Amino acid sequence: MTTKPFLSKAALSHAIHPRAMHLILLPTEQCNFRCTYCYEDFDIGRMRPELVRGVKTLVDRRIDDLLGISLSWFGGEPLAAKDIVFDVAEHVQRRCQERGVTNLGGHLTTNGYLLDLATVERLCAAEQRTAQISLDGLGAVHDRSRPLASGRGSFRRVWDNLLAIRASRHDFRVSLRIHVGVAEEAETAELCREINRQFGGDPRFSAYLRLIANWGGANRDSIKSLSGPAGREAVARLARLLTDIDHNGVLVRADGRVGRCTVALDDPRNTVGHLDESGRLRVDSDKLRPWLAGLAELDSDLLACPYGGVRGGPKTSVAPAAGVQTIVLPPRWRARGDLPAGTTVGAT
Repeated sequence: MTTKPFLSKAALSHAIHPRAMHLILLPTEQCNFRCTYCYEDFDIGRMRPELVRGVKTLVDRRIDDLLGISLSWFGGEPLAAKDIVFDVAEHVQRRCQERGVTNLGGHLTTNGYLLDLATVERLCAAEQRTAQISLDGLGAVHDRSRPLASGRGSFRRVWDNLLAIRASRHDFRVSLRIHVGVAEEAETAELCREINRQFGGDPRFSAYLRLIANWGGANRDSIKSLSGPAGREAVARLARLLTDIDHNGVLVRADGRVGRCTVALDDPRNTVGHLDESGRLRVDSDKLRPWLAGLAELDSDLLACPYGGVRGGPKTSVAPAAGVQTIVLPPRWRARGDLPAGTTVGAT
């Protein structure tokens, strides 16, 4: 397992390259888990079929100008709508093959419960080869804070899926996000040791530590986050146990709203446009501009979490999903008629 810096020159270049497309897709905003610290309200269900067609049409309209496409799947739980994931990913793969686009990739932020080997095999076939999975502890420790919607535990199924991936030959990479502050430090330490034992020799697996944060939601009054010096010291102690363990994007919600952040779903400032079924992407440049401050200033904190600057408070880093999350929509989109007359797209 390896570690790597969050922000690289290659990632920054990709974030602003006019011939790269990064779509962050929420095929459903429903979830099969009810994590105790979750900020989502699950009000929106699956992407409607006409919006799924709109996403595919957007790719079709842009494909001839692209050198590369990356898809990031978020939710809710994206694999609760895996038919949409497969439909879109396989469509994009076909278009890339037809047009000679060789740089295709995909990443899922998933709880791991539905990530069985049959799903992994089909994802790999569509070049969707990386995933992030969060863990809060071993066994009952994880089950307390990350139960199924039914109330039953989830750890055994998630862990078995991880072990099955390890035992397979699939070129599928998993980043394990270890939450700090949910369980007792000793319980988190035991999780770190077990991750080392089970996955430490496999370069397909990586892990990182992340302090739990209160982003609101139904349980916001009961969420106790570990922050400040105490939080940093806890992360430093736990990091010693993880031995050698390892932004051109558009967020499309299940109802067609286009946003920037997968955390601030209830903040109206996070709605910067809309995608319709014809594949036409409408973006309000005035709403988009504050999200680009990190690129304008080359500020690593704002690049890590643009929302910190948008909300005007302290800049607080949020864990990355896959690469830099800063959005720039290329001005040439407007020139090709993909945006309505009178609409401009910010590019700094």
